[in-house]
Amino acid sequence: MTDANRQLLELLKERSFRAGKFTLASEAESNYYIDGRMSAVHSKGAFLIGQAIFDRLKDESFDAIGGLEVGAVPLTAAAVVAFHLNGREANGFWVRDKAKAHGTKKLIEGGPVGPGTRVVILDDVLTTGGSAVKAVEAVKEAGATVVKVVCLVDRMQGARELLAAQGIAFDPLLTIADFGITPA
Repeated sequence: MTDANRQLLELLKERSFRAGKFTLASEAESNYYIDGRMSAVHSKGAFLIGQAIFDRLKDESFDAIGGLEVGAVPLTAAAVVAFHLNGREANGFWVRDKAKAHGTKKLIEGGPVGPGTRVVILDDVLTTGGSAVKAVEAVKEAGATVVKVVCLVDRMQGARELLAAQGIAFDPLLTIADFGITPA
């Protein structure tokens, strides 16, 4: 584990991890919740997230990095800043829930994301992988190729298997086991 990942784990434990009864985006019930946004919009969190993503992807070839609005927007911003600070250009994008009804009427903002582009999908916390697959489908529909999916935390409840079934590499920065929790 890199130094940025170790520090990010501690910050996520402090700012994002909550015990209790929660219904997840997958509609599953859980006795804990990790709200990655609480760390992603914090100055140290944004820095660590960006650096951890850069460390993971610095040798990867891709044209753009991003994911579903709203969660992937701060992750994307952190990542592209980290790439810049480390001397490498990076383009960010995000996928809207639905295309705008006005202006350019885009479903995907930023990029470029289109035929021939290679993209990395970002997400904060994955359980079954359904949210990441929505972003994957949108960029594939635009003609892009998904290089891999990266998330802050894998809850280890099916995301890896779902993505593997679609031939997509999955590379979480942390897993729920790093929090000392045995996956369900």
